[in-house]
Amino acid sequence: MAAVRALVASRLAAASAFASLSPGGRTPPQRAALHLSVPRPAARVALVLSGCGVYDGTEIHEASAILVHLSRGGAEVQIFAPDVPQMHVIDHTKGQPSEGESRNVLTESARIARGKITDLANLSAANHDAAIFPGGFGAAKNLSTFAVDGKDCKVNKEVERVLKEFHQAGKPVGCDASTSLPAPAPWWSRNAALRCPGLSCIWCWQGESRTCVDEHL
Repeated sequence: MAAVRALVASRLAAASAFASLSPGGRTPPQRAALHLSVPRPAARVALVLSGCGVYDGTEIHEASAILVHLSRGGAEVQIFAPDVPQMHVIDHTKGQPSEGESRNVLTESARIARGKITDLANLSAANHDAAIFPGGFGAAKNLSTFAVDGKDCKVNKEVERVLKEFHQAGKPVGCDASTSLPAPAPWWSRNAALRCPGLSCIWCWQGESRTCVDEHL
């Protein structure tokens, strides 16, 4: 009789253990449960704008699309722009400069950022995982003098600093197709502002499209 009681007790214990299992029939391993309980930290991305409007600042569609995709990816985005005057103001209904009108790049960029924007002078690569420069003629007019000086252009000192910081830290720098900030390799050697080996971007000019990668990353 004692043997029967022992057998029944063992069967009841086994049934109780089975009932506590997950629907799949197995308890999840402790390591997996621990992994799931620790969320992956969000990427911290700096978005650098050059104004508001395709012909004299940031291309609004491109900036918006980038923000949407970063949001979907769970990134934490902080928006920056240099506190400098625009090269000029374009009447976007005519595609021509507006005489006697001047605007500030930081103030105009705040339109896209809904006011949540920071002076580019405060951007540090130490606080972000990546930096992205949307397209628009503002990159060639306000972030650099490329629109006027071409291959002999100069880059805004804060833009130059940011590019160098991210490159030296081995962090990604994304440039939209029309952002001609770090130009092709032959230009680096002639421009002291951007002598960073391997630094490049995606850019296009007069219909020619080139895709470059940062060899450092």
